[in-house]
Amino acid sequence: MDETSDQLMQSLIAKTRPGYSFEQDFYTSEAVFKADFDQIISRKWLLAGHVSRIPAKGDYFLFRVGAEQIIVIRENATSVRAFFNVCRHRGSTICQSESGNAPKLVCPYHAWTFGLDGRLLAARLMPEDFDKAENSLFACHVRVFHGLVFINLSEDEPDDFDATFGDMGPILDYHGIAEARIAHAGSYPTTANWKLVVENFFECYHCVPSHPEFCSMHAAESIVAVGAGPSSGPADAVAAFAPKVQAWEESAAALGRPIGTIDEPATSSHLRLLMQRMNKPGWAAETQDGSAPAPLMGKRSKPDGGRMHLSFSPFSQIVADDHFVILFQFTPRSALVSDVEMIWLVDGRASEAEVDIEKMIWGYHATTSQDKVITENNQTGIMSSRYRPGRYSDQEGSVIKFQQWYLNQFGAKPVA
Repeated sequence: MDETSDQLMQSLIAKTRPGYSFEQDFYTSEAVFKADFDQIISRKWLLAGHVSRIPAKGDYFLFRVGAEQIIVIRENATSVRAFFNVCRHRGSTICQSESGNAPKLVCPYHAWTFGLDGRLLAARLMPEDFDKAENSLFACHVRVFHGLVFINLSEDEPDDFDATFGDMGPILDYHGIAEARIAHAGSYPTTANWKLVVENFFECYHCVPSHPEFCSMHAAESIVAVGAGPSSGPADAVAAFAPKVQAWEESAAALGRPIGTIDEPATSSHLRLLMQRMNKPGWAAETQDGSAPAPLMGKRSKPDGGRMHLSFSPFSQIVADDHFVILFQFTPRSALVSDVEMIWLVDGRASEAEVDIEKMIWGYHATTSQDKVITENNQTGIMSSRYRPGRYSDQEGSVIKFQQWYLNQFGAKPVA
C-alpha cells in the first residue's frame, strides 16, 4: 500500500468498535477496495474452478478477480498453467471467450503468438534487437489440489500451498473431488462489497427469517449452534450440541470418514475452517425431501449421513454431503460488485441418468438467490447517510472473527 492508502486504512481501523459492524467506508470506498486488493485479495490462494473444465490440451477458461483476467489453461496431460490475459505487445487481452480451446494463444490485435507454456513464439516485423525470450506472458501462480484449481496473484512468492492446505488432503480425497465431474454451475452476481458477501455466509442469524428452504433441511439446534461453522453460535448452544456431533463422528469414523475440525484464529493467513456434522435426523442429503439426488461420492461404501463445510479462505468454500459437493467462489470485482459462483460436483462415475439435478440444486440455489437479495439490500442500506455500525448478536461469532482477521491483514491486533 502507498502512504495515503495506509493512512486511510489506519484511520478506519481506529474507528472500529469490537463487536460492531464496520464503518461505512469499509463497504463502499474504492480506495478501501484497492487496499483490500493489494493487501489481501491478490495475496491469497483463490479457488478458480475444477480441473474437469479443462480435460484436453489447450482447453482454457478465464477467471476474473478485480480488474484482472487470468487464463487457466491445460498445457499437457500433467500440467495446468495460468497467465494474465495481457499481450506483451501493447496490452490487448488475448482470450475474449470465457472458455474454449487454443492450440496456441494468439493475440487477435497484432497476431503475437504464445505457446501453452507462455513463451512468445512469433511476433511479426519486429526490430532485429527484439528478444522474444524477454516477452513471455506474465505467469500467475497456480496449483491443482485434488482436482481444485487455485491461483495466486502475488508478484512475490505466495504462502506455501502445501504447508497451508496439505492437511485438508485426506477429507478431499475421501470425497473423491479429484475424480468428480461438474453436474451443474450457477452464477449469482451480487451488487455488494465482498465483505458483505462473506459476512452473510459466515453467520446463520439470518437463516430463520431469510431461508425457509435451508432451515427445512437442518435441525433447529444445529442452525443456532454451528449453522455457519464451529464458532458461529452462542457458547451454550455449541456445548449442548457437541455430544451429538461427537457421537456421529464416532460412527462416521467407523465407516472411514476422516474426522477433524479446523477453526483457525484471526491471526492465521487464510482463516481456514473445517466443520463436519450429521444431517437432520432422517435426511440422507440436503434436498427438499431428504432423499439422495445422486450416487455416493468418492471412497464411501455406505452413507454416514454427514455434512461438511470446508473453508480454504473467506473467498473459497465447500459444502458437501455423501452424494454431492458444492464449490462456492466469492470473487471481489470492485467496491460494490462481487461474483458469487457455485459449482455442483458429483461422483465421476455417476451417469447423467443417476443424477437428479433439480433435486440436487433445490436448496442451495434458493438459498443463494435469497442471499443475493438480502446482501444487496444490506449494501443499499449501508450507502445511506444514516448508516451506523450495529452490534453483533451471539450467533455471529464467525463474523466477528472474520472482521478481526481482516483487520489483522492490515497490522491490527485481534481483540481478545
